[in-house]
Amino acid sequence: MWKSSLVAALTLATLLVSTEGRACATCACGDPTLTSMGTEQPFAGRLRFATQMRAWGMTTGQQSVDAVSLRELRMDLSVAYAPLSWLFLSATLPLQTRAVRDVSLARETSWGLGDMEVSAKAFVFRDREFSPDHLFGILAGARLPTSTTVRDADGRMLSLDAQLGTGSLDPLLGLSYSTFRADWSFFASATGYLPTRGREGFRAGPSLRTTLAAQYQPDPRWALHLALDGLLDGVSDTNGVRDPVGSGVIAYVSPDVLFSPATDVVMSLGVRVPVLNFLHGNVRQLPILQAAVAYDL
Repeated sequence: MWKSSLVAALTLATLLVSTEGRACATCACGDPTLTSMGTEQPFAGRLRFATQMRAWGMTTGQQSVDAVSLRELRMDLSVAYAPLSWLFLSATLPLQTRAVRDVSLARETSWGLGDMEVSAKAFVFRDREFSPDHLFGILAGARLPTSTTVRDADGRMLSLDAQLGTGSLDPLLGLSYSTFRADWSFFASATGYLPTRGREGFRAGPSLRTTLAAQYQPDPRWALHLALDGLLDGVSDTNGVRDPVGSGVIAYVSPDVLFSPATDVVMSLGVRVPVLNFLHGNVRQLPILQAAVAYDL
């Protein structure tokens, strides 16, 4: 199943890259900096497609006692459009496949659509209209309950760990700041989520995601990107019964290489390595492998 899912994901990723020539998006925004999805500079009419592949896993509990392992391969399909020079509208739809195994070796597998995320990012400050050195933005949106309840062959619902989404409507609000200094650029963001109650009475705890990143681009075709990503998760509950497992703080060091093989195409390859883990419930997070392609129209 993993091999067939990976082949399908790579096929869809290839379809997102057009071979027809277009005007250069970085020229239109007055800055040659290579950017991943969500960190680009806006200009009116900018349209960007992207796909990102991620492979990750985690184990909770004690080995030989109550351990549960989860492995996931995920592909995010994203589109972003700027109807105005200061506004970006975006949507991301995940395609996922999951495998969950407990200490008894019982195994659950699922695949399909996850929960879509939609957002609007307004750039409320820029020091100049063309090729700004400073950008400050406000993000608002929501994660939508687009995933369906996954069941086994007998119609029984799989565990919450095997589900591809929470089935809840989760508002989000965030801030971002970017600055550009010749070959260097810097990015900072913080986004908070406030989940509502979803599938089987489950409600995830409120969470805060942060990023501090620096990028060095000595050549128009490639760049080195290094980020410190943080995640703070509150305590979840099911029908009012609190469950602290998975709540707490975790931080990752995230090195990436960005490469532009053709005009308006940006590819990236990287890894997120957990370096700080204060999650409750003996949670062991594996490194997250990720690859992405973005294309501007």
